[in-house]
Amino acid sequence: MRILAALAAVCVSATLAAAQPPTFTPQNSAILLVDHQNLTVDWVKSLPHDTMIANVRVLARLGTELAIPLIVTSTMETTVVGPTIKDIQTLAPAAWAKRIKRGGTLSAFLDPAFKAAVKATGRKNLIIAGLTTDICLMHTVEAALRDGYNVQVVADASGSMSVLADQVTYDRMRGLGAVVTDGNQILSELYPDFGTTDGQKAQKIDLEEVVSKLKP
Repeated sequence: MRILAALAAVCVSATLAAAQPPTFTPQNSAILLVDHQNLTVDWVKSLPHDTMIANVRVLARLGTELAIPLIVTSTMETTVVGPTIKDIQTLAPAAWAKRIKRGGTLSAFLDPAFKAAVKATGRKNLIIAGLTTDICLMHTVEAALRDGYNVQVVADASGSMSVLADQVTYDRMRGLGAVVTDGNQILSELYPDFGTTDGQKAQKIDLEEVVSKLKP
């Protein structure tokens, strides 16, 4: 009986440990920006463009200024969709220069160069934002989860052609195991103490890009 009780205790402990969500930190996470391009931005009707771009700017600056691995990818940029938005080009010039230019794959992970770039970061926690939510972001998130990554999707740095499209897509992502978050949540999870040097840098980014632009 004691052996059975001990085994049961071990099983319960293992179950509880498995149920704990991973903690995303600057040391174990990477940021992926998927298809924030001129035409895809025009397609977004599910939230204000200013809100979406402000949070994309936050992610780009976190990657650049706080040295979190940042990967930028675009799709069909010379034929249909156009270039990556200027905000990313300006705030993350090195990541933009190394961007993965896909020929049309809806899941960025179908591009071998993108898949290799993500693997090369050595990070298992992925912070992903992209356009549109229901197409390239959805398929990229699903592929990342299938490859064993932990994923948080930044909803207010993403968007689609309708509120309904966002809602059903985020429901599906949650069902697959992704966490749907927003820019403030992920920033404060990465930097939970604004009293530290890096925390102050993160807070400054948030104040400049989001808080200062709130309408009274």
